[in-house]
Amino acid sequence: MSKNIAVIIGGPSSEHDISILTGLQSARILSKENKITILYWSKDNNWYLLDPNLESKDFLENTKLMKKPLELRVNGDSGFYFKKKKLNFDLFLNSCHGGPGEDGTLQSLLNLLKVKYTGPKVISAQICMDKYVFYTTMKENGLPVIHKDLVNPNKKASFDGPYILKPRFGGSSIGVEVVNDYETVLKIVESSDLYTEGAVIEKYLEDSEDILIGVKNYPKFSVSEIEKPIKNETLFSYSKKYLENGGLEGSERELPANINDDKNNKIMEYVEKINSIIPTRGIFRYDFLVDKDDIYINEINTIPGSHALYLWQNLNISKYELLSDIVEEALSDEPISWTTTGSDGLALKSAKDIQSKLG
Repeated sequence: MSKNIAVIIGGPSSEHDISILTGLQSARILSKENKITILYWSKDNNWYLLDPNLESKDFLENTKLMKKPLELRVNGDSGFYFKKKKLNFDLFLNSCHGGPGEDGTLQSLLNLLKVKYTGPKVISAQICMDKYVFYTTMKENGLPVIHKDLVNPNKKASFDGPYILKPRFGGSSIGVEVVNDYETVLKIVESSDLYTEGAVIEKYLEDSEDILIGVKNYPKFSVSEIEKPIKNETLFSYSKKYLENGGLEGSERELPANINDDKNNKIMEYVEKINSIIPTRGIFRYDFLVDKDDIYINEINTIPGSHALYLWQNLNISKYELLSDIVEEALSDEPISWTTTGSDGLALKSAKDIQSKLG
């Protein structure tokens, strides 16, 4: 049955442009059998109604985007209004990467509007966006993670460099740098707006490899093939991920990754364990680091570029089917239980417990 779907794109985030590409692609795929509306969330935090047939090049001329401003009401009959008429949708497809689109802010707004939406709920969005909280959650549940320090000008690092410096909140490799010494780390953090909400450091593993895998729980738990990006530079950078060779889907990769059975089995073991702690909603992309025989969980991207649809391209599952599953999961609105333990007895630590660990 055809659905009335609002695709949210953009957002006041450093990943604004990539969100537009993901949203437009999703809208085009779903438009085969559904009514699609584009809700554009601008960098200056305003909302606009857009033609779903727009191309990415149309976003270079902002005047085309500002012709149909929306009013957002969160009191009374909450919702989005165009010319004083409320817009009604079956659900909202969240295609906003990073920042308030992926850190629980947009999720909280949609909860206030009492609407159904795709992707992570508030708690999982918050945990996965905060690199230090995510690290602490994994560590407290016995999963292998690379030790992290919060960057603090009044405190020395607990380990020697070289370091990987990362914004505490954010994604898409923006602001991620290899830095040799802690003094330089402090100078970079002090001089850049990317780290105003905090920064973390971890040990730089020079020969490590990135390993990515897509995870979904609807209509049943399943995973994609394992991907190994081909990087010709120190880090798998924002440019390599999104700007070159047609973006994330066109980047160089091994799919499936050429890894031995022991590593493959260990990754699958970790995936199931992590999913019991932070259950996937929509499609999450789990990012691992492999350093010789060691495997570390690096992060979870709860709204990955292109919704990670390309990771299933060899498994005879169409992009339309994958997006339709995301839609149907949101419509079913199955609540995520944060207290039920998995078969291994692991349960998510409460936010209060995590905060106590952070001091």
